[in-house]
Amino acid sequence: MRREEKLAFWINIHNALVMHAYLAYGTQNYIKSNSIMKAAYNVGGHCINAYDIQSSILGIQPHYSAPWLQTLLSPGKKFKTGSGKHPYSIEYPELLVHFALCSGAVSDPVVRIYTANNVFHDLKVAKEEFIKATVYVHKETKLYMPKILSYYAKGMSLSMTALLEMVSECLFGVQQEAIRKVAKNRPEKYVYWLEQSSAFRYLIHKEIAEGIWAA
Repeated sequence: MRREEKLAFWINIHNALVMHAYLAYGTQNYIKSNSIMKAAYNVGGHCINAYDIQSSILGIQPHYSAPWLQTLLSPGKKFKTGSGKHPYSIEYPELLVHFALCSGAVSDPVVRIYTANNVFHDLKVAKEEFIKATVYVHKETKLYMPKILSYYAKGMSLSMTALLEMVSECLFGVQQEAIRKVAKNRPEKYVYWLEQSSAFRYLIHKEIAEGIWAA
């Protein structure tokens, strides 16, 4: 497949896999549930879970630690370390996928369907919408940002100033001005990272919801 096809395929598989698990087994006590822990797909003879897709196939820093997500989605499979390349790994990482992957937690991005023809455009839109929904300024002295932005910045080798400039371009008005001021004055002093939340939530993009109702 072309790179665009691979990205769209694995993003959709990741989100469908986790959603399938919650729909099949429920959300109560999901971290300890044996049923949810078994969630994985057989793709071409390979047992694939969400952690595999994030770390080994898409090649990004996982949104959750290996023990939590690995145990959640496939307890019988031991976590492997080493430099062995996954047979389905894409040629090089696309860091924008950080804003497309949802593991069913409050702090995760909105779920939408990706297609090969529009995947890069849709990923950029997902990044902008995620930033607008999660970044906020408190009294112009504290800037709160989700941890996913930290992973993205690290993968892109962005300085804090460059990251804040990118964030400001997605915002408007008072928030935009406040962030640009922070970027000029020792930004590390004013930035506070929001911790990932494991509380359950699956937010569906309105385009998908409208399509379901229309059908």
